[in-house]
Amino acid sequence: MKKNILCIDDIKTNLFTIASVIESANEDKYNVFLALSAHEGLNILIKENIDLILLDVMMPEIDGFECAKIIRSNKKTKEIPIIFVTANSDDKTIESCFAIGSSDYINKPFNHVELMARVAFHLKLSQREIEAKSRESELSHEANYDSLTKIYNRKKFQSSIKSKMLFVEKSLVLIMIDIDYFKQVNDTHGHLVGDDTLKSMASLIKKHIRETDLFARWGGEEFILSLDVDMDKGLEITETLRAHIENEKFEKVEHLTCSFGITQFKDGDILEDMIKRADDALYEAKQTGRNRICQEI
Repeated sequence: MKKNILCIDDIKTNLFTIASVIESANEDKYNVFLALSAHEGLNILIKENIDLILLDVMMPEIDGFECAKIIRSNKKTKEIPIIFVTANSDDKTIESCFAIGSSDYINKPFNHVELMARVAFHLKLSQREIEAKSRESELSHEANYDSLTKIYNRKKFQSSIKSKMLFVEKSLVLIMIDIDYFKQVNDTHGHLVGDDTLKSMASLIKKHIRETDLFARWGGEEFILSLDVDMDKGLEITETLRAHIENEKFEKVEHLTCSFGITQFKDGDILEDMIKRADDALYEAKQTGRNRICQEI
């Protein structure tokens, strides 16, 4: 894929020279955009996905330094490499170029080979940084989300709710959810259908809670949910979830139900206290017929 290079200079002959050098040297690698002022260049940056900017320093109205500040202040453009192209080689100009956040500078008149080498170097460096950030984001996602259901995993839930429990301003309830007779799904239909069922269940529950609610796969066929509400409201929301699940038609397995154990945060609680009470309530729900909600105060 071609890289997009934006050249900003108020002198047409300079733009023509730079464009000629880039296009003649690597016509198949780069698209060149030309701007005769900072205003023109900023408008192009809004409309196009630019990979690198060659920016003149001395320009009327908005000079190169001010233009670079604007570019660096915008979320879309702040990471784009900027190479200043300037006739000034004094220490103050060089210092200003890097203080503003440029990637490099090159003096006019420039050497054609040097210009293209610097362009290629900073494009490659920028691509590596993009790939590194993408990989970092992937690793962060893998560390925090269940690979099957795409909701929070146990570790992420624990760290998130522990932070929340330090500053409980209103009420907080914790709900353990277990799919009833899930082993029969795997035994009858196989584990692939079982996996699809877990994904469908997670999606169904997520659909009926708020984005601010903490929801995670606890393990196996168990899920865990925390809501910033009191027990009465928590029971009401849990009953709504129970009914939605009972009335849902799941692919292959048709109908399923869930059992629920719910508890409320009490002063002095640590996470293990709440989990123990919710788990005890869930056990009671399963022992007394399933497809029901039990609470542990």
